[in-house]
Amino acid sequence: MCWGIPAKVLEVEGIEAVVDLGGVRRRILLLVEGVSPGDYVLVHAGSAIGRIEPEEALEIFLAFKDVAGFLSPEIENSLEKAISEVKASLAKLSERAT
Repeated sequence: MCWGIPAKVLEVEGIEAVVDLGGVRRRILLLVEGVSPGDYVLVHAGSAIGRIEPEEALEIFLAFKDVAGFLSPEIENSLEKAISEVKASLAKLSERAT
């Protein structure tokens, strides 16, 4: 079984991107087209394997948080930060739509 982690794209440079994974910046390979800064992607093994909507990223983080609560308070805290960031992105998108 493979797990993909949602990440917010910060920069795109050709076939690579810099993403934010819950406060940690990483350079990844883009295996999908049409990705721009501000988008969310699903990252697996250092590569973006798909573009996802912010709502999907939030759902995934919330599911991870449910599991992390049983494993480690540190992981749960990191997920809280990621959840807050996705909610802020959703709020900005909502403001632009009105």
